[in-house]
Amino acid sequence: MRTELIQDADGEAFVFGNRWDTVIPLSFTVTEEHGLRMEIFPRIAPIGETFLRRFSSSPCSRTALSWLSSRLSPEISTWGYKKDAFSPCYGRILRLRPIDGICEKSENLSPFEIKSGDSFRNRTTYDLDATREAGCLAYGMEENGKIVSVAVTHDAPDSEAKARPVEVGVETIPRARGKGYATACLTALASALIREGFTVEYRCRMRNVRSFAVARHVGFREIGRYYYYVGRRVHDHGI
Repeated sequence: MRTELIQDADGEAFVFGNRWDTVIPLSFTVTEEHGLRMEIFPRIAPIGETFLRRFSSSPCSRTALSWLSSRLSPEISTWGYKKDAFSPCYGRILRLRPIDGICEKSENLSPFEIKSGDSFRNRTTYDLDATREAGCLAYGMEENGKIVSVAVTHDAPDSEAKARPVEVGVETIPRARGKGYATACLTALASALIREGFTVEYRCRMRNVRSFAVARHVGFREIGRYYYYVGRRVHDHGI
């Protein structure tokens, strides 16, 4: 497998220069297109280099990920950060291309494009005002006049974005799940992007089988895996 190690000096300088509350010192993706690509803070580059030497043929194995977590946890503690239950994030990368098929079935649901001014009705955790101001595209479903499910692009789908996949995410509030809303919103958003010639990317954690099922139902196919490690600052008051 091809491997590439990219030292993220700018990210390291930003985090430590601003005493950021969270730190992601290492991340990697494994895809058919690029092989294994790792981004890492220069101060821990030796950990990444050792990982690539030892686990390049099986970077997503339980042994490999356990080894990586065991090396990163004590390292970030020296920086004033700690590991928690959500620190190692491992998941799937899925894509939908303009030439791929897309499922238009949405069980007679009709998502609407979210516009500026809709945020006062929002019940999801997405900041829809910020989403619209950034030029991102979003579709939603509502119940009783409140937005309970959304599918959103993470960046503005402009002409520059066509050189790379446009990543999207979905969220449905707990009480509105199981009704097909996430599938309907993702279908509407993906369809709009595909019509404009974009390649669409979707990511979900390995354990989130429902999210994976939604993406597969819409027509996304798995093309790789991702991993990133998060450290959270330990404050003076202990939190």
